[in-house]
Amino acid sequence: MDSPVPDAAQLARDRFLERIAIFKSFGYDRPAAVRFVVDHLQPVEGEILDVGTGQGVLAIELARRGATVVSVDVSEEDQRAGVVNAEFEGLLPRITFRILDAQKLPFPDGSFDAVATLNALHHLDDGPAVFREMRRVVKPSGKILLAELTDEGFALVARVHESEGRVHPVGSMTVSLAVEWFVSNGFRLIVAEERYLQSVAVLEKTD
Repeated sequence: MDSPVPDAAQLARDRFLERIAIFKSFGYDRPAAVRFVVDHLQPVEGEILDVGTGQGVLAIELARRGATVVSVDVSEEDQRAGVVNAEFEGLLPRITFRILDAQKLPFPDGSFDAVATLNALHHLDDGPAVFREMRRVVKPSGKILLAELTDEGFALVARVHESEGRVHPVGSMTVSLAVEWFVSNGFRLIVAEERYLQSVAVLEKTD
């Protein structure tokens, strides 16, 4: 993707940082939450697929830890914001941003050492369709990192959106339901923990 012009990039970066500050004023420290999530994926290395990357916070933290990241999202606007954020962090060479539907990924079987997703499960219209693709593209013994807001986290986000006159949509998919699917389809659960308003699970492919 082409990089935005500098003025537009600075405006996008300013909006991103302002958003982080707003959430922190309500009690959600996004950078700390992202670090907490990535701490559970050990080792952070090789090539990692970030599904539903949004504005790139997970992809950037994974790249900062040494991984090469492919970021996929259906939103062109979010992907452009991700490019801007990666540029400002000096990590764009380690991240490839692609506008793709995670239900139909163009990557060969076993392409990635790990597949990760942060706060995107509740946006999925068809969770199992995405999970099948995540399962397919991760290598044997590869890992799946799932992270989503806790109930308290969703309540906080709802308050932020309400303060702005908006409504935050929440779907039915949760980390627990996703874990059930992966465990039933050839994975074992390694880690499950909640902190920083995040629910985190890591699973390893066993077949």
